[in-house]
Amino acid sequence: MFDSFGMSAAFDTIWKDAKQLFKNKWNRFNWDKAEQDYRQRIQSHYGQFRILGKPNPVSLEGIFTDLYILDKPSAFRRFDLEHLKEDDSPLCDAERQNGLDIVKQIDNNRLFILGKPGAGKTTFLKYIALQAVQYKLHKIPIFVSLKAWSDSGLELMHFLVQEFEICNFPEAQLFIAHILEKGNAIVLFDGLDEVRQENEQRAQLITTLNNFSKRYLQTQCIITCRIAATDYSFEKFKYMEVADFTDEQTTTFVNKWFKEDLTKRDLFLEEFAKPEHQGLRDLGRIPLLLSLLCLAFEETMHFPARRVEIYEEALEALLKKWDTSRNIQRDTIYRKLSLGRKRQLFARIAYQTFESGDYFLRQDQLAKQIVTYLQQLPPPVQAEDIDGDAVLKAIEAQHSIFVERAHRIYSFSHLTFQEYFTAKYIADNAAQGTILHLINNHLNDYRWREVFLMTTSLLDNADDFFAVFKKAIDDLVTDDETLVKFIDWGIQKAQTMNVSYKPSAVRSSYLISDFRLAYTENFIFYLDFDSALDLACALDFAHIFAPILNPIFSPGYHSFHSVDRMVTLALVRNLVSVDIKVDWSLNLTWLMTTGFSQQRGELSQLKKQFNEFKKYFTEDVIRLCQQAGLSELHQALINLSMPTEQDEERSWQIFANKLRQIMQIHRDIGHDWHFTEEQFEKLERYFKANLLLVDCLNLAVVSDREGIENSLLTL
Repeated sequence: MFDSFGMSAAFDTIWKDAKQLFKNKWNRFNWDKAEQDYRQRIQSHYGQFRILGKPNPVSLEGIFTDLYILDKPSAFRRFDLEHLKEDDSPLCDAERQNGLDIVKQIDNNRLFILGKPGAGKTTFLKYIALQAVQYKLHKIPIFVSLKAWSDSGLELMHFLVQEFEICNFPEAQLFIAHILEKGNAIVLFDGLDEVRQENEQRAQLITTLNNFSKRYLQTQCIITCRIAATDYSFEKFKYMEVADFTDEQTTTFVNKWFKEDLTKRDLFLEEFAKPEHQGLRDLGRIPLLLSLLCLAFEETMHFPARRVEIYEEALEALLKKWDTSRNIQRDTIYRKLSLGRKRQLFARIAYQTFESGDYFLRQDQLAKQIVTYLQQLPPPVQAEDIDGDAVLKAIEAQHSIFVERAHRIYSFSHLTFQEYFTAKYIADNAAQGTILHLINNHLNDYRWREVFLMTTSLLDNADDFFAVFKKAIDDLVTDDETLVKFIDWGIQKAQTMNVSYKPSAVRSSYLISDFRLAYTENFIFYLDFDSALDLACALDFAHIFAPILNPIFSPGYHSFHSVDRMVTLALVRNLVSVDIKVDWSLNLTWLMTTGFSQQRGELSQLKKQFNEFKKYFTEDVIRLCQQAGLSELHQALINLSMPTEQDEERSWQIFANKLRQIMQIHRDIGHDWHFTEEQFEKLERYFKANLLLVDCLNLAVVSDREGIENSLLTL
């Protein structure tokens, strides 16, 4: 019998012999060279990859953008639904960390990383493998496609050995066992969600992975899976989630995508930043969808005016192409539901939730809506006992149309998708009165603006849509005699102009200008000037006044910005006139004085503007006035003197009144309509609704586009 010392000595001898034996085998099989060959194979195999829709492979490291990881999956976080409806900012409070930094941390030996479809999970694991083969991680990488392993029918060790033997690795099993035992490997298990659940395939694989994790405690293991595709049954693993791209990450990705063509890059970023592309920016927070946007722009150098084309392509990728491109066939609880039926289901839920103003839904509420729809379908889709929660989880895992924002609280993954499917429901069910309901109930609700635009884009013919739309706009003002008189004045005034511009554009310039002039400093109400100006722009004025507007909105004018918008409206109104310089300057001076007489610090600037105005009276301008029958106007303006900055407010008020009288007598503008606050609000809604109609018309298929345009701002 050995004493403790003798036993220890015996083990030391055995271990020393074992190490010498392994060293001899290492040298015999030349594993140093084999390891280098293996690293080169990994570099070659994963150094390039294909992007959906792009014909040629791209460099992974050339396009890879640092991934950020949330410290806790969304499904683990608990929030009160009613509180989220009022303020969803807590959803953004999760801590974000650089993914590669997390992998490098010693205490992160077991990571389970969740993510939406196309969030970059597989790309991230391949990037880790490349970092390891380049010795930036001091591990030997082993990349395992869980679907490929499951389909092979092999035991895990035999599958790993097969992967090594592909590059003629000698005695691979002994080598693999050694690096796993010593913790010299990092094993990257990719795509648990891609393993089918039929015949307990996924359950058996999960058991094997858990046993592997327990057997090789020193080896770092990372598993990726789509959100909602697992029951979170891995022991000792930290559960984390891939975060959506930030604006900074999006810009980095775009810079890398267009690194060979900086002109395209700059154009993309400029176009992408425009307010009307907020929906595209939302989609671009997912790398897969951002790739689609870059591809679309790369071919045409612009985003289509019908943004529904891009949204439909994005949905096609999520619902079909993304799995098909990788030969993944999923076993789904709602497999009998066609792609068309899925879209129909999403459209119905979108319309119901958007109509009620619900962006966040309880899981049981959403599951119930799914069950209600499925039960209405004919056999063989219909089933007596439908597990709504299971169907919801399948939709989330496979398509990411719905996502779990917090524990048992769901929403559409993108607001754009909810808006698109709402519009699709309205367009598909127009015969049931959905369009009439949309226009009559949401005409002046900005929340529905994108739905209006997308609905118009989806209609095969929008004639009926615009007939209802025009009537609803007219109904905003026809019950008010003063407003009817005001709009009739704009019609008559425009008819006196012998110009080639669109009649609706001329009417808009007069109405908008006089609407502003009807404002007095004693009336606390401001028109949304942007909407009024945009209406004129939408009616094809942009190319006329853009050169003049650019300097007005230059950085040097920021201190004077409150006046800029009114000056702009004056420009728009007068650029349809034959006597541009006269009316231009008149309105400029008028708008700068009315309502701003108390801003003494700016009066010197006003004085300068007025003096500049008088310099316009060159011989050419005088001749222009005479030709237009404006000699009296010319004389009236010459005789008008402007107060100084030292004069009392009363002097400025007299000056303003004289200007008003001159405009009323000689130009038939500047009337005091005596609008009430309610009338101001009605006209604001009226202008905004006309602007929305114009924006919709620019996307629509109609029989008589010119007729619809000419009917604008008429009763």
